[in-house]
Amino acid sequence: MYSVTVLYPNTPGSHFDFAYYRDRHVPMMLQLLGDNVITHELRRGLRQLDGSAAPYQCVLNTRVHCLERFAAVMQEHAEQALGDVPNYTNVSPLIQLDEVLTG
Repeated sequence: MYSVTVLYPNTPGSHFDFAYYRDRHVPMMLQLLGDNVITHELRRGLRQLDGSAAPYQCVLNTRVHCLERFAAVMQEHAEQALGDVPNYTNVSPLIQLDEVLTG
């Protein structure tokens, strides 16, 4: 099993429309990814332990069966997926791919 983590940095002047992301963008992406998706979790950054701002305003973690299938879908639908980003944020996401070892 693999994990795809999408992180949206919390930078000065940035904005993030969680309602749009949750209700429109994430469902679109889940439909494109199809049965490769095992589960997904959307999180809103609140703060760090010291009370300072969270380094990421949004984190999406999606577990998938196959990274190659994920990459193929992202390549095929890159224009649609990336073209939607300005509808909910003005920051570029960071995407990390991981192998899940436990859990």
